[in-house]
Amino acid sequence: MGLIPNLLHMNPRKPSGIKEIARLAKVSIGTVDRVLHNRKGVAASTRARVLRIIEQTGYTKNITASRLKLASTHRIRIAILIPEISEPWSYWRLQQNGIEKAAAELKELGVTVAYFYFDVNKPADFRKKWQKIRTADFQAVVTVPFLKKAVTQLLEEAEVHHVQVVFLDTERPLLGKACFIRQNSYDAGRVAGRLLYGLVGEQGHYLVVNLLRDAKIQINCQQREEGFRSFFKENAPHLLPQLHTLNHPLNTDELLAGVLEPFVKPERPLGIFVSSARAFMVAGALRHFPHSKTFLAGFDLNQQNIACLKKGEIHFIIHQKPEYQGYTAVKSIYNHLVHEEAPAVKVDIPIEIIVKENLPSYIHREWA
Repeated sequence: MGLIPNLLHMNPRKPSGIKEIARLAKVSIGTVDRVLHNRKGVAASTRARVLRIIEQTGYTKNITASRLKLASTHRIRIAILIPEISEPWSYWRLQQNGIEKAAAELKELGVTVAYFYFDVNKPADFRKKWQKIRTADFQAVVTVPFLKKAVTQLLEEAEVHHVQVVFLDTERPLLGKACFIRQNSYDAGRVAGRLLYGLVGEQGHYLVVNLLRDAKIQINCQQREEGFRSFFKENAPHLLPQLHTLNHPLNTDELLAGVLEPFVKPERPLGIFVSSARAFMVAGALRHFPHSKTFLAGFDLNQQNIACLKKGEIHFIIHQKPEYQGYTAVKSIYNHLVHEEAPAVKVDIPIEIIVKENLPSYIHREWA
């Protein structure tokens, strides 16, 4: 009869708890939890046995009690593992603003966040910060998938320790269970190609500018350039010889102006696509060429880009809504841990185009 006698003696009107399910199935509480949340690491026969007992006993999770318990014990601890914020205009500062807004709204429900900053050029620093998180009592981590090997290790260890992982900003193929809140970088590059082609046309040249730290280009910038080039390959392949790439380490405006000079000709239109949030740096360098016919597209509403957009020095900004990304990450983790809502595998951020004329409406939005 196996488990049947135990089940027959249970009160069918009284839902069983996880401990009772584990006892009847002769498994650990952790195994029951993995089955309830559809996680890996449970044999098919064991999973079937646990699910059968759950159905027979009428188990349901008491959401209200769970929420009160989490809040009273302050168990909802979320680690934020993001790149170092070295400048006030930093894109990651905007992400952090959204994270802090969500954390403030959920504070009374037991949610706290802790920040761990890493050097994007040092995988060892990322791994070191992750180990600190892993050995502490965090239920979730919000991070970015820039460093593929280090992130793959994080996913493997997070699965073992039942830590939910949410990635911001960028998506890349990874082994393991991952949730992404990001804009499609490839499609954003294609949109930038369409925008600049509409202004520059057939007679001009085109330039992709990747502003780098330590000569390394991030995966999202690579994807954007691939999308930009694909637009011309499909729609104006004869212009590909006139499409160039400039990989330039971050430096002063004067040095950047020097490397831009060969591409800037007064008699020839030039469309420049900056693959990051630093379009304002290129705009500053272009002030050395006041008579050029140059059109500039980049990403994100930091204060420097906003100022350049108002002056007409930047023509298009592709908005990634970084505050909304950070806010959504914390909210989705809370809903998953407390309300048992299945986390979205992907949250797509729309590709919104901002120009000088519609800028005021974005500045006054909650998520500008």
